[in-house]
Amino acid sequence: MICFVTSGSHKYAVRELRDVPGMPKVDLLSYNQMFRSKSLRRATYVFTDFDRLDFWQRELAAKAFRCLSDAGVRVLNDPATALTRLPLLKVLNRRGLNSFAVWDAETDSLPDRYPVFLRTRSAHRGTQTELLGNAEQASMALERLVASGLCKSDLMFVEYCAEPIKDGLFRKLAAYCVDGQIVTGMSVHDESWHAKFGKEGAADADLYQDEYEAVRDNRYSDALKKHFEAAGISYGRADFTLVGGRVEVYEINTNPNNSRILDHPYPIRVETDALFHQRLAEAMQAIDTPIGGKPVPLDHPDLVSQRKRDWLLPRPRWTP
Repeated sequence: MICFVTSGSHKYAVRELRDVPGMPKVDLLSYNQMFRSKSLRRATYVFTDFDRLDFWQRELAAKAFRCLSDAGVRVLNDPATALTRLPLLKVLNRRGLNSFAVWDAETDSLPDRYPVFLRTRSAHRGTQTELLGNAEQASMALERLVASGLCKSDLMFVEYCAEPIKDGLFRKLAAYCVDGQIVTGMSVHDESWHAKFGKEGAADADLYQDEYEAVRDNRYSDALKKHFEAAGISYGRADFTLVGGRVEVYEINTNPNNSRILDHPYPIRVETDALFHQRLAEAMQAIDTPIGGKPVPLDHPDLVSQRKRDWLLPRPRWTP
């Protein structure tokens, strides 16, 4: 069994894995449920959603991670070391794995390279501005977002780094990491450089054929291993693109959506998605843990103390 630990309101992303043919048994556990538990049954545990945790939740999660690890349980994504969006992109740029830069809107100076855009560090909202061409535009956009109620501490400038795959069409690529094994995933095609959700009908048969070949050949496996290693993330999905033939990673999501494509105007997309999910299921099988054995106590003093306090708390609030 593989148990994913998520924020309470975002179990839906992992729940979709249960419908994938060949997938091992998948269980779901919220952090709130975990912090109230005296022990956990033996399984493979995958910790996720770090950008949706406050500092104390993340520290408690790291201590639960160590209780499991010390008991010999396979555990992926250490909450104490996994990088979230802003520090990850800074590290990737500093190591030469990404060419584009990012700036913390709260502590860094205004960008010295343009164009840029503003986005949130934690929430999965996409871009908050269009492209900003100079320092004056960047400063005004930041002031406008803060005036609207967004927290400066959760805003970051990102240098524009995208390249159309053909005139007026952008592609965002994806690849999963499952304990070091990279699985090339499905792409998104859009007429906008954001390419967050994709636009139906934007791609053609040639692009979908190329997508199939990328998944079949696991085209981006070698290129992305260093990015996951730099992130300290052993399970997640890298969203990236190619600029001048070079991989540029936008983020690594530890709790990505896993919806399947069961119908499409181009049948090859259904075939590609089935192949991708087959590969993903095979990678999951390799980390599966048989059910059984003595439960693992969550006996760190901070976890014990937190359980005594948490019984008074209501269900945690939803976070974006």
